[in-house]
Amino acid sequence: AEEGAPFRLIKIVGKNRSEIRAELEDKNGQRLGWIVELSLAGKIQRVQLTDPGDLDVPPPKDYRGWTDLAKLTEAIRKDTDSPAMAIAIGRGDHIDQVAAGVREAGKTDAVQPTDPWCIGSIGKPICSTIIGRLIEMGKLRWDTTLGEALPDVDMKPSYKAVTLEQIMHHRGGIPQDPGMRKPQVDRIVNGATDPVKIRDNYARDVLSRDPIAKPGERFAYSNAGYGLLATIAERTMKKPYEQLVKDMIFKPLHMTHSYTGVDTLPSARPSGHVRGPGRTWQPTNFTGPMEFMFAGAGGGLYCSADDLAKFGVMHMKGMRGENGLLKSITVQRLHQGAPEEAGQSRAYACGWGIETPKGLETMHMHNGSNGTMRAQLSTSRRRALLSLHS
Repeated sequence: AEEGAPFRLIKIVGKNRSEIRAELEDKNGQRLGWIVELSLAGKIQRVQLTDPGDLDVPPPKDYRGWTDLAKLTEAIRKDTDSPAMAIAIGRGDHIDQVAAGVREAGKTDAVQPTDPWCIGSIGKPICSTIIGRLIEMGKLRWDTTLGEALPDVDMKPSYKAVTLEQIMHHRGGIPQDPGMRKPQVDRIVNGATDPVKIRDNYARDVLSRDPIAKPGERFAYSNAGYGLLATIAERTMKKPYEQLVKDMIFKPLHMTHSYTGVDTLPSARPSGHVRGPGRTWQPTNFTGPMEFMFAGAGGGLYCSADDLAKFGVMHMKGMRGENGLLKSITVQRLHQGAPEEAGQSRAYACGWGIETPKGLETMHMHNGSNGTMRAQLSTSRRRALLSLHS
């Protein structure tokens, strides 16, 4: 919204008591879908900018009562018009997983359960887990400040007292950086090719800007904040962040079909897609330095459905008191949330949004997208649920 405003209303696509759907055009001439969800009292609950094609997507069906995971996955894939979809459900140590559809629209190569998918911002709970491990190792503290962690970085004075826990909660007043255009990326990267140097450049750029709030003052979802956490983690351990993800998350959890942005991905894997002429799906995959800049926020991470479910199961066990990759007390602190806005039921912890969907237990979740794939991870004290689709 910050990059595209002011917007011009093209047309109202649909309107009822629960939502308004419209098509907008931003200042760059890009068409966007605009969805406003309303409460029963008619107040705005949520505003979403999305692809215009999403405006035609019907409300989700009620899939309660399903008994066959394969049939459920295929039904949701068809109903959402997705080229491919994978679902994994973890209960205890047992994980059920199913993949349906094709790796690329218009072709017949079937997607496989072990295929890796881009997980987008689900990289945030992975990043906070790494910070949790470094805290357990005595390398960092929950209240380590940016001034302590990045002593050589010239930053605005008000950033120096911001703590790691505030950043993980999106309450550090850090610029949000929901996305960037190429000129901005090129300016920050400044010709660097090493991912560590790119992140260092990005950290210095972020901290040279004015904060958007005082430390702890309010919730503001920030990709830049988790970018800073990645830089702090790799400085602390003197290893690239991608190596830390593999050493501290993928390997100990036996996530054998998971990859970082510096790895060579399997040639046979699901492609991302965007809508093309006539609303047909066009295979599209993004690469570039922004994947390295946003590594801590979820750039360049790819996981199979069962691998990501293993990560969710680890947090599920920790939430119910079991020690594992992290001590239970650490997991529980990572999942200790605060309301995103005063009076709201939705809360945010350290990389986990917390909601109680109607008819379900309280779920700790995060979604992610790179614009061509979408992912959703949800966990509770009973189960871990994961869905991926292109």
